[in-house]
Amino acid sequence: MKRNNNLLSFFLGILIAAGTAGCSWFGETTEPTNDAYESGKKALSESKYEEAKAHFREIDPSSPFYPQAVWMIQKVPFKKGVAAFEQKQYQLALVDLSKVPLHSPDYAEAQRYINLANYKLLLEQFQQSTDKDRFILIQELANISNEIGESKLILDSLDMIKTGLDKSSSKKQTLDLINLLSSVVALNKAPEVQQKALNYLLTDFEQFYEQTEIRPHVLQIIGTLKMELM
Repeated sequence: MKRNNNLLSFFLGILIAAGTAGCSWFGETTEPTNDAYESGKKALSESKYEEAKAHFREIDPSSPFYPQAVWMIQKVPFKKGVAAFEQKQYQLALVDLSKVPLHSPDYAEAQRYINLANYKLLLEQFQQSTDKDRFILIQELANISNEIGESKLILDSLDMIKTGLDKSSSKKQTLDLINLLSSVVALNKAPEVQQKALNYLLTDFEQFYEQTEIRPHVLQIIGTLKMELM
């Protein structure tokens, strides 16, 4: 019994000592910090990109913060590119986003922004283009919208195809645009995309039906769309 009391006193003494020491024995240790790393993070959050890189580069390769600093430096082009895109500085955005390395976790998103920036630049050209240039731009815009896969852009590309069809000056242009519309709806199964394409074709059906080279293509697309929408 005396031995048990001694053991109890011993363990109580340990607990009291641990409490007096701030419980450091039980994991309440202070996390290591690095002033340059913290300054770099702060600068990056404030969009001070060059200052952020300068802070991260102060960190010695032997520091445990060095791998994180390298990773943060690699994030700078992505953050700069997105900021430029949001400010509608699309050319500048392309320059920075193209610097995002392939192994970066931001690479896929950077490619999406690159496509969006290219789309915006082409759209600006489209809005100022002549009929001749407009046909080529419609194809490029539709191809990018397909690649991005966002419904709003795809619906916009259908509007542009419709504009092209309304202003088509040759059977070849009309057929190329019909084929382009067919490729857009083949790659995008969203009901709103398919319904909009079907509405366009049915609205101008008489005009298409009178053109023997165009008729079978239009009938095939209409049939496919009706089946898809059933």
